[in-house]
Amino acid sequence: MNSPITFPPPEPALKIVRPSAEKWAATLLEERRRLQEDQEALREREENLHSYEARLRALQAEIETGRTSATIGVSRSPRVRTAPAVSIRASHAPFHEDAALQSAWEKLHRAREILEAEQKNLRDDRIALREQEAFIQDREAAVAAREEQVAAREALVVAATPHGKAGEQTSAVSRITRAPFDLARSVFGGRK
Repeated sequence: MNSPITFPPPEPALKIVRPSAEKWAATLLEERRRLQEDQEALREREENLHSYEARLRALQAEIETGRTSATIGVSRSPRVRTAPAVSIRASHAPFHEDAALQSAWEKLHRAREILEAEQKNLRDDRIALREQEAFIQDREAAVAAREEQVAAREALVVAATPHGKAGEQTSAVSRITRAPFDLARSVFGGRK
């Protein structure tokens, strides 16, 4: 008539599988190496843009000096000295009739537009890279804090769990349900 009492099995041990510290460090080193390579590539690209800009400025200065010397007419006769004749044009682009010069100006303006666009892209890439580095550092700190919390919890669980026979861990439910029987054994001295 008395049915046997069955107790639930003990709960599984709380072991969180996480990568080893060496693996985690290797992953972080790889990520940092990739970020440094990207940063170095961006730095090299920026240097190329600066040298390109310097060449464009030199070309523009050369064109400007060529244009001013062509517009100023100086009399070279030794006897007669006249004031230089300055040609002032109302139009924005000088030498409308010279197609080669016009195409050179168009190339210069186009190169300047490309340079400005590349500078903007480089600036945006730098900002994105800084944001990504900050995010990775925040994530790294959060993961380290989480690992510390889990380790502390595991230590508390191990410390709070009394060891049963032969060092076995018992669950809280098992301890509660077994308590009356253990009390009876201690009071009656283990008689059968």
